Amino acid sequence: MSTGFAIHVALTLLSFPFLPLQEQALEKPASGETPATEESQEEPKTTVSEELIITATRLETSVDTIGSSVSLIGLKEIEERKKTSVLELLRTIPGLEITQSGGPGAVTSAFLRGAGSAQTLVLIDGIRINGVTSGGADLSNIRADNIERIEVVRGPQSTLYGSEAMGGVINILTRQAAGEAQRSLSVEAGSDSFFSGRLALSGNQRIDYNAAVSYESAEGVSAASERAGNTEPDGFENLTVSGRFGFDFLENGRADLTLRYTDSETELDGFTFGVGPTDDLNYLSTRESLFASLKISKPVTSWWTQTLIVGLTDDDILGTDPDTVFHNFAIENQASELTLLADLEPFENDIVSLGYTVERREGFNPQNLDETVDLESFFIQNQWSWADRLYLTTGLRNDDHSQVGNETTYRGSLALIFNEGRTRIHTSYGTGFRAPSLNELYFPFFGNPDLRPESSRGFDLGFEKTLRGGGVLLDITYFYNTFDDLIGFDSATLLANNINEAETSGIEASLRCAPSQFIDLSMSYTYLDSEDKTTADPLPRRPKHRGVISLTFRPVESLSGVLSLIAVQDRIDSDGSAMDDYERLDLSLSYQPTKLWAPYLRVENLLGQNYEEINGFTSPGFVAIAGLSLDF
Repeated sequence: MSTGFAIHVALTLLSFPFLPLQEQALEKPASGETPATEESQEEPKTTVSEELIITATRLETSVDTIGSSVSLIGLKEIEERKKTSVLELLRTIPGLEITQSGGPGAVTSAFLRGAGSAQTLVLIDGIRINGVTSGGADLSNIRADNIERIEVVRGPQSTLYGSEAMGGVINILTRQAAGEAQRSLSVEAGSDSFFSGRLALSGNQRIDYNAAVSYESAEGVSAASERAGNTEPDGFENLTVSGRFGFDFLENGRADLTLRYTDSETELDGFTFGVGPTDDLNYLSTRESLFASLKISKPVTSWWTQTLIVGLTDDDILGTDPDTVFHNFAIENQASELTLLADLEPFENDIVSLGYTVERREGFNPQNLDETVDLESFFIQNQWSWADRLYLTTGLRNDDHSQVGNETTYRGSLALIFNEGRTRIHTSYGTGFRAPSLNELYFPFFGNPDLRPESSRGFDLGFEKTLRGGGVLLDITYFYNTFDDLIGFDSATLLANNINEAETSGIEASLRCAPSQFIDLSMSYTYLDSEDKTTADPLPRRPKHRGVISLTFRPVESLSGVLSLIAVQDRIDSDGSAMDDYERLDLSLSYQPTKLWAPYLRVENLLGQNYEEINGFTSPGFVAIAGLSLDF
């Protein structure tokens, strides 16, 4: 199947809503709600996307009332797709491109609406994990264990989250315990000597808890391109311990502690000038990461809720290679933050959120870097609604960075629901910024303490339509972003400098439907037009066309599966060279004869397509993994 053909199929299906669809809403009624009758299906009162999201406003809010463009990956989807890593789950999100420089454990970047990896903020339970030395978030070691949902908000979000949120926010939320005590065990084995084991425990007594420990290893593939004759496999190991612990206090107070610790090893390859990435038999990277957050929330009165959030990240990376001194390094990233948040409801249908945040970011690299910066931020947000039809959110924030000074950002969004809930218009406009990373400010012979923050402006306008009694949800969104004062290498001074500008614009189209009670179908297509205003070239590693088709099927009660096709076309690399177009087909199958055990199969790159996600680095071919899960 050619990429052009795959994208043509996606576009055709997106414009063809006349399949013999099951006359039912995609989402089941919430507990306690009356199921929709045939008459109510013909005259729906709300759109089908009656899901809740936290990241867009910092409050649990219905997606229907959000003016921002958002995507959710829920627990049910995570369990059905059987992916072991967050980066694989994210590949199906509209407007989001994931690139990995090799097999499991290799460095992974996220580009949201064309924004760079350092301009896309990644959170775990609301706490930022972007590296303070590099600025970007490496997703390679974040397993899907104990993840309850992933929320993606597109467009500038600095008004709520400050630096790095220029292109949008990815928030990974840890699973909370529910119901009686549960225990589960799973094991997997497959291609490239892959092995994975996981044990999870949850319960709800005085303290509710959900904890998991997992181990994963693989022989992998050569990180350096196998096309160029590199053959030495680069292995990977990952040990992850995660948990969420909480309790209620003083009737309506709530405290939650989340922890995620990762210890990993990844074999790497070297680089030969004039050749590119080449095999290195002894290059090893080890990494220890700890992410922790504590959230305490308590209503003070019927109209005032006070929340305290404390976050900590500690990310240490060590490179060793006895063959060359250039591969021996130590990088230490530490960050801490404290947020005080007051949510006030002074009037009916009006919520005001006031926030104060302090952050400290510390980076250490022996003989090169030992620096600290502090940030202090104030923000205000107002959510106002009228007649369950019009929803308006506005916000303003000021960040004071100890090195680069003050930066003020603002944002507004609107959602309008009409036509008896069948139609929704959503739009947003906002500004964002990114403070220079510690490397850009202070690294010897490159850093520049006089750098200004990068800035962005973003606008989007979307039209959402429900059809067939709520059985179809169609959304088409146009977006436009400008990026100013981008930090690049200045050949005149041989230092980092604010010398670049860029623009991105495009269309995100998505369709969800239920052709029958046994099938759920979702499709998306993203068209991205990006331009580096300095060179007039497209931005590197951002595809112009990206399409995803995902089919979930449940032919019988005990059998389920997910078939996903990802098609990517028209990319260039950092040096301007063309990058591979590719299609990747993934399949997962799960059979559960009893509530106690379930065998499953996961196949990635089912057609065995030979492509490189990044030029010079191997992307795995056909991978098949069989697993067994036990609940006891």
